[in-house]
Amino acid sequence: MVEEKWSVERIHKEIYDARTKMFVVAKVLETENVKFSEYPEWILVIKPILADLLTNTQKIREMVEKEKSE
Repeated sequence: MVEEKWSVERIHKEIYDARTKMFVVAKVLETENVKFSEYPEWILVIKPILADLLTNTQKIREMVEKEKSE
């Protein structure tokens, strides 16, 4: 299978999909339908994702700020 090439449209779709998925996770946890005490494996999955999000958010923010200042 040939991997789709990166384009502005693909990047937009990937960002939209990621944003939607994080929104769904937040809403599920907000409703308390899934409790960490009942599903401790969620913590093992969510903590690394949150760490990656914070790291990459900072990198992106720095790139945006650098571009704005140029």
